[in-house]
Amino acid sequence: MLGDLDIIKVMGRKVYDSWGNPALEAEVVLENGAQGRAIVPIYGKEDVKKELEFLMDQLSECILFEDAGDQGEIDRLLMKEHRENGEHGVGGCGVLGLSMAVARAAGAGLFLPLYRYLGGTSAPVMPVPMLSMISGGDGEKGIDFQDITVIPKNMKSYGEGLRIGTEIYHTLKQLLLINGYDTSTGNGGGFIADMRSAEEALHYVMEAIKLAGYMPGIDAGIGIYAAADRLYKKEDGTYNFEKESRHQGLMIHRNQKDMMDYFLRLTDGFPVISIINGVWKEDVEGREMIMGMLGHRVLLTFPDSETSNAHMIELKQAGTVTAALFKVEQAKMAGHKVIIANDFVETEESFAADLAAAVGADYVKCGAPCRGECTSKYNELLRIEEFYSSRQNL
Repeated sequence: MLGDLDIIKVMGRKVYDSWGNPALEAEVVLENGAQGRAIVPIYGKEDVKKELEFLMDQLSECILFEDAGDQGEIDRLLMKEHRENGEHGVGGCGVLGLSMAVARAAGAGLFLPLYRYLGGTSAPVMPVPMLSMISGGDGEKGIDFQDITVIPKNMKSYGEGLRIGTEIYHTLKQLLLINGYDTSTGNGGGFIADMRSAEEALHYVMEAIKLAGYMPGIDAGIGIYAAADRLYKKEDGTYNFEKESRHQGLMIHRNQKDMMDYFLRLTDGFPVISIINGVWKEDVEGREMIMGMLGHRVLLTFPDSETSNAHMIELKQAGTVTAALFKVEQAKMAGHKVIIANDFVETEESFAADLAAAVGADYVKCGAPCRGECTSKYNELLRIEEFYSSRQNL
């Protein structure tokens, strides 16, 4: 039916992510000359050479001469090939890269920007940015939680929200410097200041909101990406806060009840409006407890859980564009808020921004307002908003 959108060439190449590690770029060319490219980080210990070989030898063959305008069929073929012939741990990056590249090429072939191709012709509902401020994670510095974010509120536009978050980010940097903290950045661009606890980090973020000229809880809220699975020790059933323990000089272990009390204290003391992965993924009882305790005033996100009121969707976890769109649809049907997020190890690929605009996501979480792998997404959303604003003024 759309013969000029048939895929006539498939390519893959080795590129690099934001930390100088190998990444995979997929590219497709259509019969009408349209092209699409997409970059996917290599997750875990997969070998980029094996990923490229699988893309070029197996995945390319299964979609060659197929109609790029049928995203569902393209993704079905890619997933089928991966299931039947992919090695354990290899092939997923190629599947996602080609899925994204085909979507981009199909949009170009129809003379549509990606967000219009994915989301239709109606004006997009722009998301609220969730901007990283202080990072933790696996390094020695930072805090035990993965990430502390600022979330603008009551803003007139996406661009205004991004400006507010950026002003707070730069104010926080100056505040940390004045108080002798390191302002180098970690994954996602948040500062990895070596603080005594998450509470101290929240104090600094709240003070930065004030010093930037905004009211905590009115103009901006705070988000916590707890990533509790990293903290949980199954053998003793507790969450180990190793960095906090080092600063305090004693072991800080929190059991399920302690974690409930901890989150209640944090949300009572600070304008926390979002908690992501606050308890261990298998702690169903804990999810229900925190939902009953905070669900009426905080966005609570757990992976693939009905016990949530928000759903965070990452392309890498979805696996294909079709699967990501399906996850958005399921979240909306359940009445959940939708957060489109990227990985903590990223590239300049801006697909997540177009996806967020296309599906009318409530929030977009792509790191701090610095580092090219983060700003590429935020800047793309600025372009999308500007385009529709200019059309409304005609």
